[in-house]
Amino acid sequence: MLGRLAIRHRLTPALEKAGGHIGYDVRPSARRQRHATAMLAAALPLACSLGITHALLTCDETNTASQRVIEANGGRSIDMAGHKRRYQVPTS
Repeated sequence: MLGRLAIRHRLTPALEKAGGHIGYDVRPSARRQRHATAMLAAALPLACSLGITHALLTCDETNTASQRVIEANGGRSIDMAGHKRRYQVPTS
């Protein structure tokens, strides 16, 4: 197993602040090999098929690796919610 990927069909108020539509995690020994970038790229068309036109993704403000993954997939930073950076990512 390299990691996990979660696509959330709907957002609760808590997920709007921290969590978003898509979550991913890569096991430590497999990090820095572009797996997370590929996982997110594969998840975006699935999110689109669920009617999500712009996915909300969040990451810790200090998690530069996750910020690079999201930005490599077209993510645009929209704001901060506490210590979480929120991104909007087009799904098509």
